[in-house]
Amino acid sequence: MSLKDELIRKAETQLEAWEKQADSLKAKAKAKEAEAENEKASADIQQSASDALRSVENKISDGRKKLDELKQSGEDNIDSLRKQLSDLVGPDDKR
Repeated sequence: MSLKDELIRKAETQLEAWEKQADSLKAKAKAKEAEAENEKASADIQQSASDALRSVENKISDGRKKLDELKQSGEDNIDSLRKQLSDLVGPDDKR
């Protein structure tokens, strides 16, 4: 498997994890909101969940952009994209 293929696989795996995290945050927010006894508590919970969700969704967006760049890149650009991807999803342990 080429370095490019490994980086694509790693980026896709990370995106899937972030999407699952976003789904989990949405579910937790709904559950906590249902438990909230007053509007203030509900608004605070919703804002906190919204902020966390926005952060994960930004990571997903950034990750998708980097993945698209990686898929369209030639092998000569891999080192640059590898660094950018490593900053986003963590270091590449294999190389």
